[in-house]
Amino acid sequence: INMTFLLPYSMLAKGWRRNARGLAIFDLSTGLFVPFILATGCVVIASATQFHAKYHPGLVGEPYRVAGTKPATPEEAKLPEYPKPDKLMITKYNRILDGRLKHELGAEKFAKLSDEEKTRLRASLPLADKKIAAMLIKRSAFDLARSLRPLTGDIFSHYIFGIGVIGMAISSIIILMLISGFVICEMFGLSHRGNAHRLACMLPAVGFLGPFIWTGGKAQFWLAMPTSVFCGALIPVAYWTFFCLMNSRRVLGHDLPRGGRRVAWNALMILALAVVTPGSLWIIWNKARIYGLAVLGIYLLLLIVVQVARRGRAAAA
Repeated sequence: INMTFLLPYSMLAKGWRRNARGLAIFDLSTGLFVPFILATGCVVIASATQFHAKYHPGLVGEPYRVAGTKPATPEEAKLPEYPKPDKLMITKYNRILDGRLKHELGAEKFAKLSDEEKTRLRASLPLADKKIAAMLIKRSAFDLARSLRPLTGDIFSHYIFGIGVIGMAISSIIILMLISGFVICEMFGLSHRGNAHRLACMLPAVGFLGPFIWTGGKAQFWLAMPTSVFCGALIPVAYWTFFCLMNSRRVLGHDLPRGGRRVAWNALMILALAVVTPGSLWIIWNKARIYGLAVLGIYLLLLIVVQVARRGRAAAA
């Protein structure tokens, strides 16, 4: 979506036209596509190495070596190296085990148990259940940063990861501010220069208040999750727009794909739509139920109203 708005407008602003098509494709590939693939690939690899089927052996009673300590024996040197589980990790782990016990005993009976009885029941659970509970703990940014430990060391890995997160945030907000300026000016027919454009660019800057409003003054790393869910729910809007654009003779004119190319592009677009549209509806229903579907309905209704109004003004002109 960043490519959809920012790249075409920036190319037009620089005076690039059909004669610069090769340069535009190169700019798109090296400036957006390749970095996106590299960044996303690195995040997926780091997440998989740290989170997928991984658990802290100390939580389930298995031996391990505390990170940063020297092994006293050859046998200890072979043990996996982990930092000590902190209180928050233990609390999350116990909460997941308690959910397992509540399901088995019933919420009423579980609530009557003493702390000692709960501890004994947690310890009596099968090892497989304990491992799954340890895998399902919600991880922190520090856990993800540990994927860099073999390359940079335990302490420096956190600095490298933190610098990367800040860089991502700064670059993203700059892109979103520029996109906002372009979109608002297009919506209201304003010039892409001057105070109106600058003010439109500043609109996304109010996002810096989010972490302080939602988390009591603490900018939590996991604030990115609801943002990703929101964006994921809106992806079909962009994809359906691309699909309509690729088949619009009024917009593309002589550049409309023909023959086998048009069939191939439409087949790929339909495949993409078949994947993202049900996924978006599932996200909306899973996160907001009927309220989410109601908001989606209002949004689609507004799209229809705006489109009809624009066609009416164009016909009158």
